[in-house]
Order: sequence, then structure tokens, then C-alpha cells
Amino acid sequence: MLPRHSRGGEALQGALAGVPVIIGAVPFGLLFGALAEGQGLDVVNTMLMSLVVNSGSAQMIGLGMITSGAAWPLTVMTVLLINLRHVFYSAALSPYVRPMPAVWRAAIAFGMTDAVYALAAKRFGEPTPEQDNRRWYVLSNAAAIYVAWNLATLCGWTFGQTLADLSSWGLDFAVYASYIGLVVSSFTTRRALVIGLIAGAGGLLLSHLPYQSGLFLATLAGTSVAAFLESKARVSAGDAATDPKPPEPRPAQPQPAGEEAPDREVGSSPR
Repeated sequence: MLPRHSRGGEALQGALAGVPVIIGAVPFGLLFGALAEGQGLDVVNTMLMSLVVNSGSAQMIGLGMITSGAAWPLTVMTVLLINLRHVFYSAALSPYVRPMPAVWRAAIAFGMTDAVYALAAKRFGEPTPEQDNRRWYVLSNAAAIYVAWNLATLCGWTFGQTLADLSSWGLDFAVYASYIGLVVSSFTTRRALVIGLIAGAGGLLLSHLPYQSGLFLATLAGTSVAAFLESKARVSAGDAATDPKPPEPRPAQPQPAGEEAPDREVGSSPR
């Protein structure tokens, strides 16, 4: 059996951690491939969307804009707006990935999705092992989900006619169910729970905004609260560290029997 913190051990754990996400993402990938085939998109362009964009929600909206004849700059800007939340992902993970080589940072950034971020943040938040190979966990997790997503897209396009009514099966709920499981498992502190509730409430209240911009604003609100609480905790910790403690009284030393107390110096005052 591979040691847990070795490269192979971390990679194996990352791949296994992605299994629940894959189970939820496969129906979504099948649905996207089937819709792309139904809209007349050829297999090359369909696969390029999954290979390059690698984002279910952005691909669904982008597919609708492409097939409706929208201008490509507008489509690109819309997809970028939908994925703008990844800015917060990079900010949260930057302390862990900054020391990595540029090739590693690029690979992790390319494979970063909502589910990969949730698993990566949880893994990086654990105590640092003596042999820090946690990047292999993230890379393996992202690679497993990426391969499954593209295979599901290809199968959805190939069997598009058979899967024409896939959207009516309700299998897309598996995606949200897997994400809910990932998020709930991250609520390990009261602070995390408060931040999650604020972001979730904001997402529901702003869900009517176009192009999922409400999701970005809700994430911004949750991140702002997290930054405020973090800065407040640091200030409190700094005040506690710099607060001088009163000197503890030293116990009086007993005078040995048979010895006289030393004379006080001239001019000294009695205690």
C-alpha cells in the first residue's frame, strides 16, 4: 500500500476523492453533449468547448449564445463573467501554490473547477505533512474529473438522439447534490458556517441577475466577510501577544537557622 503522504498516495487519494464529483458531473456532461448535437454543433467544436472551457454552466450558456448567432466577443465576455468567481479561488489558494513552479501553477489553474477548489481548499487546510506532496492530490483530482467530463461530453454527442430527453430525467440534480456534500463537509468552524450562509443567502436573493452575476456578487460578499473576520482575529491575536503581563510575586526565601540576616546598605529603604 502506498504511503499516505507520498506522491502516489496523494495522487490516489485525489482520484478517489473525485469519484462523487464524477458521478454528479457525468449526467451534466451527457446532457451538454446531447444538446450540442441537437443544436447542430459538430463533434470537433463540441469537444473543443469541453477541452478548453471545462465549465458546465459556462458551456451551457455559451452553447445557447453560439447557436443563436450572438457575436463571439459577447460570448467570450459572458463566459468570462460567469467564471469570474475563479478570481476568489486563486486568491484563497495563492499561499499554497505560490511556492510551486510555474508549470504546476498553470496545471492546477487550468484544472480548477468549483468541485476541485472545494477539495483542494480542504486538503490544503489540513496540517502540512513532513513530505508535502499535496499538489499531487489536487492535480490527480482535477485530471480525473477533467477526463470524465470530456468522455461524458463525447458520449452525449455520440448518442445524442438516444439521450434527447435526458434533461427530463432530472439527473442534473446529481451535480448540485455532489456540490452540496462538498460544501457542507467544509463547515468545520462557526466562522465558516456564517460565511457560507451569507454567500448562500446572497446567491438566492441575487439569482435573478443575468449571466450568473448574482453568484459573483454573493461570492464577493462572503469573501468580504471572511476577510473582515480574519483581520479582526489577527488584531485580537496581536493584542493578546503584546499585552504585558504583571510580574508574578517571588516567594520569600526562608532564612536558614543560625544565620543572621545581612545588613541593609546605607541609605536603603526598608521594604
